[in-house]
Amino acid sequence: MPPVSAPILYHNGIANNNVAVDSSKKGGHNYCMTLTELINTDFVFLKVDCASKDDLISKLVECIYGTGREFPFSQSDLLETIHKREQIGGTLLPSGLAIPHARIKDFEDFVFSLATPAQPLFHEGQEIRLASMMITSQSGGAWYLAVLAALTKTSRDAEFLSRLCGAETPEDFISILRERDPVLAIAGSESIP
Repeated sequence: MPPVSAPILYHNGIANNNVAVDSSKKGGHNYCMTLTELINTDFVFLKVDCASKDDLISKLVECIYGTGREFPFSQSDLLETIHKREQIGGTLLPSGLAIPHARIKDFEDFVFSLATPAQPLFHEGQEIRLASMMITSQSGGAWYLAVLAALTKTSRDAEFLSRLCGAETPEDFISILRERDPVLAIAGSESIP
């Protein structure tokens, strides 16, 4: 089905007009774009020097604030929210994909960043190969789930994940990911963040 319009998606503070919208679905819209269209190279951090999962999370928060992007919450509040979610458990998948995340009240954007550790990093005996930090609204689950599903599927291929983790620049990382560029399809009445 051809898109009826191409609204601008504001993600990571950057306008993206590559979003295809299908309004033929009764009661809502279907939004389609690829994962690499959603990634901003300013939010891809490679070979992050860190000593633990908590250290990696702290460095990721520092990195996203270091991009100059302004957030309606403090760096310490974000870190505290992510650490509270980490205490619930289950944010490191068997493939080595860590997915620290936070759902923030009244935050109407979807921000995600990607990072690889500089040296092998283990948490509870399991290696962290790639981390994806996601920040979304409390009601913005559709975008979070679509990105999570795409990254989870991509991370299951150990050889491909090794190639991603070996990227030297954010542009290289995205170029490698583009080889398998998962399509994100969001159905329903949820608006574009």
